[in-house]
Amino acid sequence: MIQNSFCNLKIMLKLFFAIVITFLSVTFVAAQTLDKIESKYGKPVQIYEIRPDVLMSVKFDAEGQASELRIERHNATDSTVYLDATFPPRLLKEIVDELVPVLERGERGKFSDLVIMISGSSTQTEDYGNVSITYYSSSSGECSGVIAIVIKWKSRLLKEK
Repeated sequence: MIQNSFCNLKIMLKLFFAIVITFLSVTFVAAQTLDKIESKYGKPVQIYEIRPDVLMSVKFDAEGQASELRIERHNATDSTVYLDATFPPRLLKEIVDELVPVLERGERGKFSDLVIMISGSSTQTEDYGNVSITYYSSSSGECSGVIAIVIKWKSRLLKEK
């Protein structure tokens, strides 16, 4: 008698979980339309592949000028996920010099090369008259190095759309 009740309870729980999973699946599938995603998260961001496996997203000011660039390694393809998404130093310098040439940066600021380190990660900011360039780094074992770069134009930040 107790065993039958236990079996009935197991069947009812399985049925309950099947109904819940079905409901959640339908809800999630229904929520993944373009309109619903854009209403929840906003319009898609423009992303450029500036080198193989190097992506750049851009924010523009009201006049259409770039006000912020975010550069990072693309660490996943259809077939592979790369755990080390750091930049080789040569590539890092090449990309930054291309996106914001030295002559366009302005005078070096007095807080340039400020480094902040917190628990396995750090930021280093190069401050100039026209831009700031921040390097985000990880120092976790074999995957140590710069993982992202953010370039911000000082005169364009207040005018963002």
